[in-house]
Amino acid sequence: MTTSFNRRAVLAGAGAGAGLGLAFGARADDAKAPAKPETPCPSVEAFAKSPLVSNIALSPDGKRVAVIDQWGDENNLIFFDIPDGKPRRLSLGTGKMRELLWADNQHVVIISSVTTSLPELAAKSELYLATCLDLTTLKMTNFFSNEDDFYNIVEGDIQRIKVGGEYRVTASNFKRTSPFNRYLYSFAADSSHGHEIMSGTQFAEDFITAPDGQPIAYCEYDEDRKTWLLYYNTGTPGHSRYDVIYKKKEEGRYSSLEGLGRDGKSVVIQTYADGEVSTYHEISADGVLGPALDADSKDKNHTPLFHPTTWRLSGFSQRDDQVTRDYFDPLMKKLNDALPQVMGPDARAHMVGFAEDPRKMIVYSESNSDSGSYIFIDFSTGEQVEIASNYPDLPQEWTTAKQARDYKAADGLNIHAYLTLPPFREAKNLPLIVLPHGGPAARDTLAYDWQTQVFASRGYAVLQPNYRGSEGYGDAFTVAGYGEWGRKMQTDLSDGVRHLAQKGIIDPKRVAIFGASYGGYAAAAGATLDPGVYRCAVAIAGVMDIKSFVSFKEDASGRVDSSTARYWKMQFGDQKTWDAASPAKQADKAYCPILLIHGTDDTVVPIDQSRRMEKALKAAGKPVEFVTFKGQDHWESIPSARTTMMQAAVDFIAKHNPA
Repeated sequence: MTTSFNRRAVLAGAGAGAGLGLAFGARADDAKAPAKPETPCPSVEAFAKSPLVSNIALSPDGKRVAVIDQWGDENNLIFFDIPDGKPRRLSLGTGKMRELLWADNQHVVIISSVTTSLPELAAKSELYLATCLDLTTLKMTNFFSNEDDFYNIVEGDIQRIKVGGEYRVTASNFKRTSPFNRYLYSFAADSSHGHEIMSGTQFAEDFITAPDGQPIAYCEYDEDRKTWLLYYNTGTPGHSRYDVIYKKKEEGRYSSLEGLGRDGKSVVIQTYADGEVSTYHEISADGVLGPALDADSKDKNHTPLFHPTTWRLSGFSQRDDQVTRDYFDPLMKKLNDALPQVMGPDARAHMVGFAEDPRKMIVYSESNSDSGSYIFIDFSTGEQVEIASNYPDLPQEWTTAKQARDYKAADGLNIHAYLTLPPFREAKNLPLIVLPHGGPAARDTLAYDWQTQVFASRGYAVLQPNYRGSEGYGDAFTVAGYGEWGRKMQTDLSDGVRHLAQKGIIDPKRVAIFGASYGGYAAAAGATLDPGVYRCAVAIAGVMDIKSFVSFKEDASGRVDSSTARYWKMQFGDQKTWDAASPAKQADKAYCPILLIHGTDDTVVPIDQSRRMEKALKAAGKPVEFVTFKGQDHWESIPSARTTMMQAAVDFIAKHNPA
């Protein structure tokens, strides 16, 4: 049985003015795009608005779906029964919604965040709240709100457990009094009072329990001794005792506790050799470190996958051009391998939510003709229910597929990149926008990218290089970026420009650069440190003065030798080169107009960085524009501000590098 919801019916049932587009447009076929568009070019807002589905979750019994959607800046919770229940809508306001899960079959937990500070912490940070909602009474309860020793925030470790047949939800938090130890609590769905499961010092991280709530392990990183410690519960049920079963001296990047091992007793850790090459291992209850589980991934980066019911290690995922999953758990492997048959061989599909019976799931799928859709599948019955399309009003003829390309950097290193060509234009002498990703320890893929589509629809080719320092090509490739900010990481981008120019695809005299976070740094560095390549640059929330940025990280972490500060110092390399790699320190070398964009609530890269760059450019008599957004964070969480930001960028580039 296949059920498709009608958008009008859902809007009527969910309330006037807003609702979830529970509809699938017909999937486009593989025919050639028309020589001329049949519809007007969509507005910047049509591309820049948030995907209709920001969070989605399936109830434990597999009978209900909950979705958080966004219309403008307004968040709405939509929930309904499968296959054809009437959707109900509840406004959640304009807060920043981060996560959604079912506490049981009647309650959902909504994780939101706010940029603020606590009395004990002078600096602003992103603080998270967990709110449990009864879908019958609509009563809301905040975890920790009735625990006198805690603020009503959560630090993580959000999981649904089942204790004696009763569902509960775990969450961790720090006590508000010295020494600020961290605790893991569990909460009944309708209670703000919790039950302590385990605790550690203020350095505790990554609490691990069994699905029944039995405490298993946690870890700590001792900043003073530069030592990572793994604590394991060696006690009996009801009488926990935690002993250190493994420890390791580590500076820079340090180990992490990932989850349960394959036998349900061992645990999985990620650890580093010399702070650089990472591998995953199982550690037994008596502290024996097993062999690397991903020893064959020298040129790849793997992430462990855990069974949705047993929570045991069940495979690894890998991000190449798309995310692939390799399960060794028989059931999960069978389900994953069946997706191409169900969704079609060209779909980039993966499982994003499960019932207690993993055969009931929510699948997310993209293809060259689908900008993102969600489907409920019950493999035990063959039932499929089409739930939602992320961009139901966006004409597919105006979205174009990315093409994977390789080229050589000047020193011979292979750079993998993605090229998006504008619709309805010949791939010859095109204007180009270079769009480096953030991180820098991240990567681009073939996945739908709204920023790329905005520029392509305006007539630009868009190049997204996975420059050295990116993830996804092995640890050696990531480490190759250390100390290369403004140097080889930068010329990796312009080498891509030269490659496309040699192929005749782009006009090398019509190139702009646009980026956010590290991409914002790269945009400003391109305009100051890599002369003659770009006609203009748009730099969003980027590091502009390396020394002051490192000082910010030291102050935020409370010490100059914190793991966070050491990581960034490792990224930037020799301190003697920092000024030479800082766009704000090299502002007098700017050779093209620069647009700076920054949000006032950015706690990752503070707005002071862009202010320094603006001041330096003005002092040097260089052309600069600066746009600020009140309340916007590093992740561009406010949709209306994101639209305004993108429109400013499009207008700026059209002025200085017209298509």
